[in-house]
Amino acid sequence: MTSICCISDCHLGYRHRLKLQRLRDYENAFNEAINKAIELNPDLLILGGDMFHHSRPDPKSMQILIKRLLKLADSVPIILCIGNHEIETHLGSAYTPIFSDIHKDIHVLTTENPHITLELDNKSIGIHGFQYIRNRRIAEETLEKISEEISGNDYNILCMHQAIEHYLEPYEISIKALRQAASRYDLILLGHVHKYQPVREISDVTPAFYMGSTERISFNEWQNENGFLLFSNFKFQNPEFIPVKSARMGVIKENIGKKKPAEINAFIKEIIQENLDTNCLQISIDVEIEGDYFDICHDWDNRYKEFTILDVSVMPKISREIISLERLEIGEKIFDEYFEKMGLKDKEDLKGLCERLYEKYGT
Repeated sequence: MTSICCISDCHLGYRHRLKLQRLRDYENAFNEAINKAIELNPDLLILGGDMFHHSRPDPKSMQILIKRLLKLADSVPIILCIGNHEIETHLGSAYTPIFSDIHKDIHVLTTENPHITLELDNKSIGIHGFQYIRNRRIAEETLEKISEEISGNDYNILCMHQAIEHYLEPYEISIKALRQAASRYDLILLGHVHKYQPVREISDVTPAFYMGSTERISFNEWQNENGFLLFSNFKFQNPEFIPVKSARMGVIKENIGKKKPAEINAFIKEIIQENLDTNCLQISIDVEIEGDYFDICHDWDNRYKEFTILDVSVMPKISREIISLERLEIGEKIFDEYFEKMGLKDKEDLKGLCERLYEKYGT
């Protein structure tokens, strides 16, 4: 059985919210994806771009990727696409082309090297593509050019790391341009959008898929499944999605009407207690506050350190009642009260700085 594994958007080296554990999460998800791919014994491995999160990766992330690719390439050919996170914007270049020089079976798709031909199961397989291109006109012209150059091969696969119309804004490839090129390919693989999904607008011409990602990079992706694709026996219409364990992430949004600060604190605490098995949790509360906003707890992340990320925001609604403003004398007592309620009571140096700045500029 001939099989092709397709992995994309691993974002090695990303410290989400500057959390060290999130850095490890991306490493763990990448390693699990590679290990599962090895177990499947593929005939070809395609990497869809953004393997790194930064165009200048840290040494550890470089080491992780290069060691895994070098070992894999001894037994399976690897195709690598270059993503937007790997492009040096001001130079239009990337570190990733060097991978084609470190092993004869690692091939990098670029505008200078857009066509790679391999033999799999006595079939000639053409893999075509180019690095991420931000400019829509240039991206579409490049797609048209390389598509016109295709000839021969039993199967042809297009691999790009680009935003397609309807799937991400702004986009670099329109549905019209993709449909015009699609008939020249048997399969279209896309990186960049982190949710595994078919590109339905061209499915009547050629099967096309966003490959997804191995780990989420923001709370906007909290409902995404993470994993990679497996194609068997050149049946490109229905790939198998191989899940990868990613950090548990949750988003909770509630409008709780009119509440006192103590009731708001109790409500948030209950939500947190119910979600202690979630690694990264974002809570957004809309509320009309009966009392002082600063009586609401603002240091939940310090109280529940077992979370990798605990992001709690309380958005006060303006009461319809007439708001009366009371003039307060700003002084040491006010600063003490503020820092205590914000969970910053031990930040004496910071409090002193605020007091001095207010005395100098606020009066």
